[in-house]
Amino acid sequence: MYIKEKVFLICCSLILISCGNDEPQDPRDSFFDTLSAYCGDTFTGEGVYPDDPDHDLIATELRAHLSSCDDDMITIDLYRNGGETWHATWILEHREGGLHLYHDHAGDRDEDELEDVLTGYGGYADEHGTATQQFFPTDNHTAEILPEAATNVWMMELIEDTGQFIYYLERHNEPRFRAELTLN
Repeated sequence: MYIKEKVFLICCSLILISCGNDEPQDPRDSFFDTLSAYCGDTFTGEGVYPDDPDHDLIATELRAHLSSCDDDMITIDLYRNGGETWHATWILEHREGGLHLYHDHAGDRDEDELEDVLTGYGGYADEHGTATQQFFPTDNHTAEILPEAATNVWMMELIEDTGQFIYYLERHNEPRFRAELTLN
């Protein structure tokens, strides 16, 4: 589907959702619905920050593939090296506490390989987001397993008119990582 057709379908979906409800939709739910419209699509780009050629996600092509979506969960598989090397899965999930971002680095690794892999960290979307951008401050579980990440805030953004998907991380209110990807 072309970008303009996707934007039109997303707009129609949001209008239909809002027509049946007197209350405005929570921006976290709107973001989830907006992102779900891209299920099956792939965004390609690169890490643009930090300027460190030794960083695993810099100086290599990145692909974020929205591999599965349902009413409660969106799974985004991140590949690097032109899509040849699996890196992580970003999971957006409706939980009792709200919209949650979870980083899964386990993949198909066996138990022995997982000893040195940090996985299962993330946070809940806060009240500062919109239908196209959400912020996920570190949750308590992440602060326990990764104390140095206690101030992390992850951000995901869709810029629909350009077909861009941005993934951004800051720590201690300072930029730590940014990937800019474009819809294929």
